[in-house]
Amino acid sequence: MKTDPINAACVALLFAAIAFGTCTPLHAAPQGDLGGFGDPIAGQRLFVQKNCVRCHAVRGAGGTSAPDLGRKNIGTSFHAIAASMWSHSPGMTAKMSEYRIPHPQFADDEFADLVSFLYFLNYFDEPGDPREGKVLFTEKHCVRCHKVGQEGGTTGPALDDIPRDTSPLQLAAALWNHGPAMVDSIKEAGLEVPQFAGSQSLDLFAFVRSHGRRTTAPRFQSPGDAAKGELVFEDKGCSMCHPLFGDEPGTGPDLGRIELRGTVTQIAGQMWNHWPEMHRVMKRAGMSVPQFQDDELKDLFAYVYIARYRGEPGDAERGRAVFQGKGCSICHGNDGEGRIGPALRDITVGMSREKITQAMWNHAPRMHEKLGDQNLSWAQLGANELADLLCFLSTGLKPVPDPSGK
Repeated sequence: MKTDPINAACVALLFAAIAFGTCTPLHAAPQGDLGGFGDPIAGQRLFVQKNCVRCHAVRGAGGTSAPDLGRKNIGTSFHAIAASMWSHSPGMTAKMSEYRIPHPQFADDEFADLVSFLYFLNYFDEPGDPREGKVLFTEKHCVRCHKVGQEGGTTGPALDDIPRDTSPLQLAAALWNHGPAMVDSIKEAGLEVPQFAGSQSLDLFAFVRSHGRRTTAPRFQSPGDAAKGELVFEDKGCSMCHPLFGDEPGTGPDLGRIELRGTVTQIAGQMWNHWPEMHRVMKRAGMSVPQFQDDELKDLFAYVYIARYRGEPGDAERGRAVFQGKGCSICHGNDGEGRIGPALRDITVGMSREKITQAMWNHAPRMHEKLGDQNLSWAQLGANELADLLCFLSTGLKPVPDPSGK
């Protein structure tokens, strides 16, 4: 019997929703800086209901006429994802017309929910390959000190006593906590500190977990609590070196602006790669190496990941230049007073970036027609350009005064 690819995708996305079901703590993020983050569980349902799954797969489940969004990094912030959707709108509209799919309309918080779902697709790990991990266990010299099964040394603890359902971030926390002792031992043995690239951290952890101790029942795994993670970021001294979209440079890279590739475990591998340099900087500054207990590293990652979602803050003056330069003023007037298109200053002032972007998407088909009538091309927007434009539309336009004086 032939499997319906859409039903198969729904099943795959259901498993994603189960994973996102553990994301409730992420919504405890402070609303001042991190507000506007949608509901990824609702976004998963919308991905199916709005027929996105007809063209886009998620890690192999779904359509094949457009990129697999579970394996393609479509954006590292709300602005990046929304800008990508906007810039590809003409092509998507044409493909939807070919498939006789109506252009999806979003209401309430639906657009924010969908974007939050897409943003989080890269947070959760794909399964690593324990066979590759076994090779890495030898190549990275882990076998010199740690025993797995019948193979390995005894200088460090045996790794096959770790429960199989231990999360990758718990393993990463243990790796970090024992970093000083491990680095010293590695150097004393005349070896180089191992570095992890690509999916190597996923594969190594998969190998360790495959030999772990079985537990009687699976344990609930939370992806972390962003509100607690913000406290961890301060308490562990991370903010002393690393800004998050800061105005001033720090000793370490700005974690809001630096490129973080891959899933959360791959990012943990990158964190380990920089361990020797971070250790040297902390020693020079007289700082003690922070230790992570329980779910603290999960919470820290959740905070950084959610904070990155907001992206670079927009600038209203730069947004005015985008409004003019991209031709928005041709239809909407230099000051948003309206011409061919509606008066935006009566609509967008005070609206959230999510609501403005949702309105832009909903009216995209009508804008396609109007641009065709005026022989104008579709405006392409980058992430920072969209951030500036949204800031201008929300705060830079002056609404028309009420003649009644109210």
